[in-house]
Amino acid sequence: MSNIKIICDTMNDVPKNIMDNYDIEILPATIIFEGKEYKAGVDIDGDEFYKLLRSTQSIPSTSQVTYATFKEIFEKYVSEGKKVLYLAGSSAASGTYQSAMLAKSDIEGDVYIFDTYGLSIGGGLLIGEAAKLASEGHDMDYIMSKLEEYKEKVQVYFSVDSLDYLQKGGRISGTKAAIGTLLNIKPILKIEDGLVKQKTQVRGSKKIISTLIEQLRSEVGDNFSDKDVYVGYGDDIEEHKKFMEKVKEELNPRNVYPFRIGACVACHSGPSVLGIGCFK
Repeated sequence: MSNIKIICDTMNDVPKNIMDNYDIEILPATIIFEGKEYKAGVDIDGDEFYKLLRSTQSIPSTSQVTYATFKEIFEKYVSEGKKVLYLAGSSAASGTYQSAMLAKSDIEGDVYIFDTYGLSIGGGLLIGEAAKLASEGHDMDYIMSKLEEYKEKVQVYFSVDSLDYLQKGGRISGTKAAIGTLLNIKPILKIEDGLVKQKTQVRGSKKIISTLIEQLRSEVGDNFSDKDVYVGYGDDIEEHKKFMEKVKEELNPRNVYPFRIGACVACHSGPSVLGIGCFK
């Protein structure tokens, strides 16, 4: 059994089977809906979150994992004789990473912190690899060096059906959102340098899935026979099923894994979000 405890936060999404198989602990960010606070995945699950997102006109906000939480969790596992590896959501998008670094500096013990520069499945891919390496008995120096290598190979694309959440969250201007809605424009977005950046756009929802697949193929190449592809969704189950089938048909990867896009990302994307990711 590995002596390394893997910890992550809800800025990144890890498929449930991986979380359970490797006993990964996830520290929840706080979701704030109309003045009420919920710990993501603790006080509110995915279905409840998306129902609430659909039912309210206001845009929820998020609050990062605190210094006190990190200090408590790090001390707990260090006192059990564990080496702790915390894989943080993108430091470019949140102060969570810095809170963890401050907590690490105030305790004694083996605590390692890795900035995934990821959001949603981008960091999730790295968390899964770290857990796998730890379970195989590799030491921390080897795991950290491999994570640096893998981080350069992460490719993640996603799109949203409505521009309202990007506009209300300050990601795009009101004018751009209004024109985009009028012309039925759907942005194709990529996680790059730890932030969300628009790569292209399509007219109409029907082109989203095929364009996401093509964007991934343009980065990774045509051979997916040795690739595990993760396909994410918000609350549109039927669209997700279509996406899964299209990925199998078009890319024929080794494995296709579904995952639910978590609250921290969906607060800014809205409920009708689709994403795809794998290692280059």
